[in-house]
Amino acid sequence: MIASTDDVRVVIVIRDVDGRTAGALWEDLEMGVEPLTTWKRIALVTAVEWMQHIAAMFGWMTPGQLERFPLTEREAALAWAAG
Repeated sequence: MIASTDDVRVVIVIRDVDGRTAGALWEDLEMGVEPLTTWKRIALVTAVEWMQHIAAMFGWMTPGQLERFPLTEREAALAWAAG
């Protein structure tokens, strides 16, 4: 399905990372990230502070637009990604 469109919108919700390494998180996110150039909007929804900081520093490297949202604004993240 991803290969058939050039307008992929992604919402990633991460509540916590207890007991997980950064490598394990990346493996979890790798599902279907092959055609990254088709990603138009990525909403990162998390309360994990270091993820918010990394996204702020390196978000410019992601394909499309990346916005960060706190967990309390999950619905806003969904609306933004769909917009």
